[in-house]
Amino acid sequence: MDCPNRVVQHGLHNALSIYRTSNGKGWGVRALEIIPKGSFVMEYVGEVIKNEEAERRGKRYDSEGMTYLFDLDYYDSENPLTVDATRFGNISHFVNHSCSPNLQVYNVFINNVDPSLPRIALFALRTISANEELTFDYQMTGDNSPDADKHSLIKRTRCLCGSSSCRGWLV
Repeated sequence: MDCPNRVVQHGLHNALSIYRTSNGKGWGVRALEIIPKGSFVMEYVGEVIKNEEAERRGKRYDSEGMTYLFDLDYYDSENPLTVDATRFGNISHFVNHSCSPNLQVYNVFINNVDPSLPRIALFALRTISANEELTFDYQMTGDNSPDADKHSLIKRTRCLCGSSSCRGWLV
C-alpha cells in the first residue's frame, strides 16, 4: 500500500470546489490550493456502458444540451466501452474543456490489465494556482477545425475556453 506508484488508489488529496462559471460554461471545478505539476488530481468515474448504449444516450443528452460520456478508446479505437458520468460520477463530472488545459488524461490499470477497461486519471500538466479552474482537453487528438466534419451529422459545440490557442469547437 505504500508503493509510490499507487497514487490513483489513494484518491483525492487536493481541496477542490464546484462553482458556477461566469463565462457561460455552466458549472466548473477549481483548485482551492496550489496543485504541483505532475500530481494526481482526480479520477473520472461513472457507469461503464457499451458504445451502442452510449450512442443512444448521447443523442438524448445532445438534445438536452449536456453530456458526460468519455469513450475508453484512447489506445484502441475499436474499444466497445464508454464511461457515462451523467447519473453516477464524482467531482470530475464538472471539469470543463480547454484547448490549453491544465490537466492531462492518463489510462491506469488497477487490479486489471484488460486494455479495454482502463481507469481514467487526471494529472496536473503544470503547477495549478489556488482558485484556478481545472480543465482537460475533451478531444485530446484529431482535427477540430470548422471544416473537419462538414459532411458529418455530429452536433458541433462552440468552445468557450478563452485560450489564445482555442480551436473554436469542443467536438
